[in-house]
Amino acid sequence: MFWKILGAIVVIWLALMVVSAVIKWLFPLLMIALVVIGIVTVVKWLGSSKKSTTTV
Repeated sequence: MFWKILGAIVVIWLALMVVSAVIKWLFPLLMIALVVIGIVTVVKWLGSSKKSTTTV
């Protein structure tokens, strides 16, 4: 019984280590993606307001 509990703790610990490493690696990419999406959205929003006034 002791070895089953110890094995479960080790498996959970390893899973948390892998998940935290993946999150640590992906977090900067997520921030860069959010900034790029924000910039593209603002540029499209500003561009669409200028196009709508010239075409009407």
